[in-house]
Amino acid sequence: MFFFKPKAKDVSPIQDGWTIHQQDEDSTFWFTDKHDACRLQFTGRCSWPFDLSNAEAAKKFYQNQCSELGGALIEIGVENIQGLESLVGVFKYHSPEPGSPAMYYVGIIWIPFEKCTYQINFESLERGTTGAREAAVYLLQDQEPANDTEPVLIESPEELISLISKKKIEVLPSDSVEYDETFPNHPLSKVRFLLNQFKKEASINSKLSSLKPYRNKNA
Repeated sequence: MFFFKPKAKDVSPIQDGWTIHQQDEDSTFWFTDKHDACRLQFTGRCSWPFDLSNAEAAKKFYQNQCSELGGALIEIGVENIQGLESLVGVFKYHSPEPGSPAMYYVGIIWIPFEKCTYQINFESLERGTTGAREAAVYLLQDQEPANDTEPVLIESPEELISLISKKKIEVLPSDSVEYDETFPNHPLSKVRFLLNQFKKEASINSKLSSLKPYRNKNA
């Protein structure tokens, strides 16, 4: 009797203009045509303490995990991608570059089955002038500045960068999807664009629809 055995290559993002940076049997790492990163990983059985029949549990789990890593969960939800039950999330963190005030945005799609999982990451780092999107949206909203904290005397640019890089990350009004069209080259906009492009155009083996979705028996 023939059994379909899924492999990493059964799911492939759009690759026009992309270059492969690293590849092995169960993962591929590309740089996109705009120099952002895409990672496809094929792993064993999912280890979540929840499953996608409970979207709220998924949200709480990743809110906690992201906070522990010093980041912030912008959005997450259960979606149907080409007939497959999937979890889609967008996160932001401090730049991995020491002392940088930049933000690092990550969009992730998980497609979990009973015995294997596909994870697709889209990652984009803020470069050049930072905070332009946040400042522009702040001005558009005509908000009054908060005065509930004591002013801090900054004595050098290095001290300012250090303070910014240590500040707790929060989800801001400027992170809303409604501003992506206004700032198409912002890393958050690019991550969301890549997520949406994957949902619509990725090459996914139709045989995957025959696999059972992941279910946590203890959830």
